[in-house]
Amino acid sequence: MPGNITHATPTAVMPARLARAFQESLRLEANLNMYPDGSSDRLALAQNVRHYFAMTEGLTASDWVTLKNFFLQWQGKAFYFYNLRETVPPFTWDPTGANPVGRYTVVFDGSWSDTYQAARTAVTLALREVI
Repeated sequence: MPGNITHATPTAVMPARLARAFQESLRLEANLNMYPDGSSDRLALAQNVRHYFAMTEGLTASDWVTLKNFFLQWQGKAFYFYNLRETVPPFTWDPTGANPVGRYTVVFDGSWSDTYQAARTAVTLALREVI
């Protein structure tokens, strides 16, 4: 039924010191059917690319605790994430989530996974943009 999906209404913003640890990727999801003769059928599932963000750097103990608590509180719920390179001026962050420039509505994409190392903890975590 068209029109029966409600938009996400986030009320939280990922802390700035955690937002800097993510790397952005863009994806255009599509169905792809390959046939034995080498031909294929392709069908785009969306008209615009979707933003994904993946954790790319190790975290200090205090950042790990902050991220783990944020993950446990907001797992399965939408929240705001600022891509700090896109904000104006660059690398600014709005703790209220009111500034729409560089802001994305995201959810955690997958489960929590971490590896303990000597000085930092490597966390495998991803975010997926939602509309």
